[in-house]
Amino acid sequence: MKQISIAPQLRFRHDGNDLPLDKVLSLLTEVQAHGNLQAASQVLGQSYRGAWGHVKEVEALMGAPLLTMARGRGAVLTPLAQRLLWGQKRLQARLGPLLETMASELQTELDDLLLQDSDQLRLFASHGLAIAALVDFAGRAGLPIDVSYRGSIEAIAALAKHECEVASFHVPIGPLAEPVLDHYGPLLKGKSYRVADVASRRLGLLVARGNPLGIRTLADVPRTGARFANRERGSGTRIIFDLLLAREGIDPSAIAGAENIEFTHAAVAAYIASGRADAGLAIEAAANQFGLDFLPILTERYCLMFPEPGSESAHLHALLEILQSAEYRQAVHAIPGYSEAATGRIAPLSEAFPSLG
Repeated sequence: MKQISIAPQLRFRHDGNDLPLDKVLSLLTEVQAHGNLQAASQVLGQSYRGAWGHVKEVEALMGAPLLTMARGRGAVLTPLAQRLLWGQKRLQARLGPLLETMASELQTELDDLLLQDSDQLRLFASHGLAIAALVDFAGRAGLPIDVSYRGSIEAIAALAKHECEVASFHVPIGPLAEPVLDHYGPLLKGKSYRVADVASRRLGLLVARGNPLGIRTLADVPRTGARFANRERGSGTRIIFDLLLAREGIDPSAIAGAENIEFTHAAVAAYIASGRADAGLAIEAAANQFGLDFLPILTERYCLMFPEPGSESAHLHALLEILQSAEYRQAVHAIPGYSEAATGRIAPLSEAFPSLG
């Protein structure tokens, strides 16, 4: 299947020359993992001479070293090299889902222009590792799926307006469930939707490794003056964050940096890991991905929703089969902080969330 993809890329421009940094960033990543350039070049299938030459070329253009070399002690990344790697990680975390959405939209437009079959299952979803895995499984199965990563409110609104066939949302398990469902209620009440559980996942505060500010609860964020990385309004995580502040009696204006908006859990984690923030609310898997400490607050259900009449469509049926497969459940089980205990469970909206029936 021919498909367009778009990927973010760091480039360095000097005296009119535009140099992509992909190769040297790959080398630096492997040097960081293996401790020397020889092993890094072997992993990437390059000669040592070629790898060394590429590093020196970029160092000459940037006017500063990327590696500190010592005989018998391998290679160590300089602060410049570390900052470049963090820039790449933040770029991917922040823009990756957005570019995937743009690629899907462009693919559909080109299919229409070329009179090709554009019969796709349209999925509007909040970005997360379990949903990304589901999309990957669907792609490998040849299922034509058009993915748009959106906040939960926007995704459900799109489903109500028939702009997609499947939408995702997530709801805390416990006392905050009903206050969160109140935000979705106007779009859902009286609808004959069905709900499929994708996974449950742990949500909490992300802080730097070792928790240098001694943060234990949300109340410690304003007390310590910690810089916060927040999510956008309309996202399920932002709804939960605002409700947590209200429950704890915390004035939102007391949270330093609450205007620092990131659009995915991974982007929040990357922002903290690169030292630009001290804390954020995100899933445990994002903390694990970027080497952060995780302070659990609650567990939430991540669900897919689709109209009752559309449940018999071939594409949706295929997606639900993947969701209920042993292979997919194993993939969910492998994600830190995720549970597959309810993965694949399907029920009418009125049973899954009685207050919305």
